[in-house]
Amino acid sequence: MSNHRDTSLDLMRGTAIIMMIVFHFIYDLNTFGFTEIPLFTHWLGIAWRCLIVFLFLSAVGISLVIAHSKRIQYKKFLRRLSYLGMAALIVSFGTFIMFPDGWVYFGILHLIWVSSLIALAFVNQPKTSLLIAILILIGIIFDQPNLGFLSNIFESFLPNGSVDYYPLFPWLSFVFIGIFLGHHPFYQKVFTFRSRLLELMGKHALFIYLSHQIVLFGIVAFVYFLLN
Repeated sequence: MSNHRDTSLDLMRGTAIIMMIVFHFIYDLNTFGFTEIPLFTHWLGIAWRCLIVFLFLSAVGISLVIAHSKRIQYKKFLRRLSYLGMAALIVSFGTFIMFPDGWVYFGILHLIWVSSLIALAFVNQPKTSLLIAILILIGIIFDQPNLGFLSNIFESFLPNGSVDYYPLFPWLSFVFIGIFLGHHPFYQKVFTFRSRLLELMGKHALFIYLSHQIVLFGIVAFVYFLLN
């Protein structure tokens, strides 16, 4: 990031963090049988999840533009990429211990890591990025591009399912939309309010992402075992 932070971008991330925390809290309540809210089968739950992911991934594209549009700073980029890579490995290792039959092998952090590598080459091409995003979204209707062959290659090493799976397509399209928004910041007209709490959460989004489920899951599990 540049020395001058984009407060609208921090608010955007902070809003996504709040939405994610609420989503995962409901998910945990469902897991322990306190509620039966259809997060993955009702269109509202699906739309809510997509909006959260859109905010996070488009923020990635916007951040790439802010940090590298004038000149690609490879040292900063590689440092950030190393942090993301370590965080993604922590998620994979942690979920492998807790959920051996559904551990995270390609979750949101893994997606951001790969997407950042791909999208960096288009950081100064907003129109091309938007076109790529549209083509990906159209292609997914026809199940293209299909990377199922990769799953077949590594099938013996992967679980049958995953508690957090975000394939490269179609989610990569949101990062490319973010690059377009980085050059045409319409999001700044949406996130015009001010909230120090949301801005602070947006600045520390990665740490909150890594820690929030540990706290939420622990609280819900504690209450469950206390009541039972």
